[in-house]
Amino acid sequence: MTALPQPDPDPDSPSRIRAGRPASTAGPPGPQAAPPWPPGGTPADPWPWADPDGTAVTRIRLAGPAELIAAVPVLIGFHPEDSLILVGMAGPELRGRVGLTVRVDLPYARQVRAVCDDAVSALAGSGAARAVAVVVRGRPGAAMQRRVRRDVAVAARRALRWAGITPTAVLWASGTRAGDRWSCYPLPGQDCRCAGTVPDPTASPIAVAAAVRGRAVLPDRAAVRAQLDGDPAAHERRARLRAGARQPDRSPATGRPEPDAGRSGSTLLDTCLSAAAAGRLVIDDPLALEFCAAFDDPDFRDEALRVCLGSQAPHAEQLWAALTRALPAPDRAGPSALLAVCALLRGDGALATLAVERALGDRPDHVLAAVVCSSLRGVLAPGTAPASYAGPAGLRRLLTALLERGADR
Repeated sequence: MTALPQPDPDPDSPSRIRAGRPASTAGPPGPQAAPPWPPGGTPADPWPWADPDGTAVTRIRLAGPAELIAAVPVLIGFHPEDSLILVGMAGPELRGRVGLTVRVDLPYARQVRAVCDDAVSALAGSGAARAVAVVVRGRPGAAMQRRVRRDVAVAARRALRWAGITPTAVLWASGTRAGDRWSCYPLPGQDCRCAGTVPDPTASPIAVAAAVRGRAVLPDRAAVRAQLDGDPAAHERRARLRAGARQPDRSPATGRPEPDAGRSGSTLLDTCLSAAAAGRLVIDDPLALEFCAAFDDPDFRDEALRVCLGSQAPHAEQLWAALTRALPAPDRAGPSALLAVCALLRGDGALATLAVERALGDRPDHVLAAVVCSSLRGVLAPGTAPASYAGPAGLRRLLTALLERGADR
């Protein structure tokens, strides 16, 4: 018989189990004795960190909660503010691999449970066995109880247990920069009173490993979003040209050839991928309009998606990012969705999320953007179980299968 998890023993937990929560095959784990890192910071076993496809594993040694918090900007691509971060882990205790990392804005009080449930749902879809929850909250002048958002910590831990994920630790941090404060939440089973300051994130082992892979850490989420912004004047001009189906003449002074209106989508794609690889990619008006027309062709869209799954994915991501900035709405929805694919496949959930938001904002019915959004969330629809297509590896499997099915038709 399937047993329902018992309510969290925390006094702040509600007395009723919400209707519609999926049953678990076992009750929640018992109280956690303490976070796995001693207060003194004795180094734990090395923590493997791998690329999303499971290759190029680098073993990262994290000495305790402070180093994990310092690693968060690398895991999500920027320094978070007013956020709940869930770091998923798989594999043996203390020797597992860091998996999907989920970040959401801190919710209003009435939305805490729903937001935590959604965040954990995305994590559960990645197959995480354990997780560390970090609440980043530290606005100056706020009352201490309000600043630490204990309500979010309690709801996140409860949601993790409901999903069958062991909450290894639940932490609070005022930020993720050097000198920011952190502590363990005083929750039942976690009354260790661990606290301290965050070390320099740029000197952490995981930051060094990320730098070797060319992964940059941006100052905040707005900086990530700025990567997608283009020139409004160029957007307006190209929208007019697109509407009028006109191709502007290039100035002879530029030395660039006239656009080849007859070249195939494959040739267009190959030429621009080569230019991106050589650092010579420039999106001007004629090229932007060529891509606007190319994205109307289903065969071109399939070929563009296929490139995201192959060896040219890094160059493809450069191209899609440039086109996301260059094309007017709603034509930029296509490259935005492809950018989200590339970003998620290499583990950049922050950029993938923003690119999906851009694509769905331009075209709410965009199929590929909806697929990536589902992969990010870990579920296809409310009430469904976490699926095999969640996360980077799951998305790769799903898209590969879809392309193969299309090729068979």
